[in-house]
Amino acid sequence: MIITINKEKIPDNIYEQELDRARANNPGIAENEIKELAVQNIVDWTIIRQEANKKIRNVSVVDIEKAFTDLVKSHGGVEQFHTKFNLSSKDNIRVKKDLERNIKTQRFLNELVKDVPNPTAQEIQEYYEKNKEKFVKPAQIHAAHIVKQINPANPGKTFNELLELRQKLLNGESFANVANKHSSCQDEGGDLGFFSRGKMVEEFETVVFSMNVGEISPIFQTQFGYHIAMVYEKKGPEYKTLGEAKAEIEENLKTEWGDDLIGQWVDSQKKKAEITVKES
Repeated sequence: MIITINKEKIPDNIYEQELDRARANNPGIAENEIKELAVQNIVDWTIIRQEANKKIRNVSVVDIEKAFTDLVKSHGGVEQFHTKFNLSSKDNIRVKKDLERNIKTQRFLNELVKDVPNPTAQEIQEYYEKNKEKFVKPAQIHAAHIVKQINPANPGKTFNELLELRQKLLNGESFANVANKHSSCQDEGGDLGFFSRGKMVEEFETVVFSMNVGEISPIFQTQFGYHIAMVYEKKGPEYKTLGEAKAEIEENLKTEWGDDLIGQWVDSQKKKAEITVKES
């Protein structure tokens, strides 16, 4: 596909990447529609980028370096970043150029939507009523645990210690007292409070979310050692109140309105742009 936008020819690899993204995001759609989506996305974002380059002249070296540092850190450091994306230190200049372009684009878009108004109380209320299913607090449990780090030289000894503690619990001793005396965890009484899925390591959640209230778990292992857990309370999924959802609704509405404004701006620019799309 040969795409030219305001005399700028789009590289073939950009089109191929956009095709792959469109296929991944739109499974089941016919290939001709996928091509149309890919071309439309390229045209829209190229027009935005071109205008951003005109309006946002300079990005400081400090801002670019900070963006690069944050990017590398998010992937576990320089070595992991290079390995993950098959890069070397020679590619850092190109990566920073891409980051500079992204910063310009984001600043331009921020400027474009800066006058989007805050939603009124009535608009927030109406959005909440129409989209209540979006504002559901997930199921939670209130649990406590006893954990002991495993002695690498004698893991069986650690396990046997937990067996003795579990027997004390089954005989009626207070979970909190046993935890305070014997657990490696610093939480008072081993109490973890209420939490939903995704807050603890997977192995721990698999066990505790399958338990009944008051049940003493078998001994199980995570990366932190051997555990015994107990569930104090369970809460099922429940709707957030309007007050709890208010900040999220405000953000959602402003994002929607901003996206609409950007879309209108892009449409107006496309009417004036020189755009050619030809099959190669």
